[in-house]
Amino acid sequence: MAEKAKKDNKNLIIGICAAVLVVVVIVVAVVFATKGTSTLSDAYFVSDDTKYVITVDGDEIDAEDEEFVPVKTHVVYTYSGDTITGMTTYMEFADEATAKAALASYQEAYADVDPSESGVASMSTNGKYLVVVATEDQYADTTVSDIKQYVEFMEMMKNSDTEDTEDTEDTEVDVNVEEDEE
Repeated sequence: MAEKAKKDNKNLIIGICAAVLVVVVIVVAVVFATKGTSTLSDAYFVSDDTKYVITVDGDEIDAEDEEFVPVKTHVVYTYSGDTITGMTTYMEFADEATAKAALASYQEAYADVDPSESGVASMSTNGKYLVVVATEDQYADTTVSDIKQYVEFMEMMKNSDTEDTEDTEDTEVDVNVEEDEE
């Protein structure tokens, strides 16, 4: 009877180990399946009580000499209280392959440049985004109030451009040219 109990315990332990192994395999599969996909979305690039976001469309960027022109560029300033705690630029490209190619190009360009001179602490990709983290000296003299005012100014300019465009689209000009008959 004691041997049967040992055998039952042994089978129970083997069953538990098999179940744990199955769970581990599933977790690893999920991690590998989601690796490389972007965790960022447009919802992240909205100012809130921890960050201010400045977004510039690609067609507004003067980048004639640039090989890789992003679709959009989002500059995210994180803050706590009245202190800027970080500045990260997210260059959004059409796809992940373009973002990786841009990263390789930028890394090559900055390979021999000291971070204190370039202002770049690190560069990486996150899906279709090239993520550039700035060194502290790039935002050390900037206040939360400065960034807030700049964001409000950019939003006001964007809204005024939209209103101007709407006004000109609705305006019809009727020009009648009469020829003089002699």
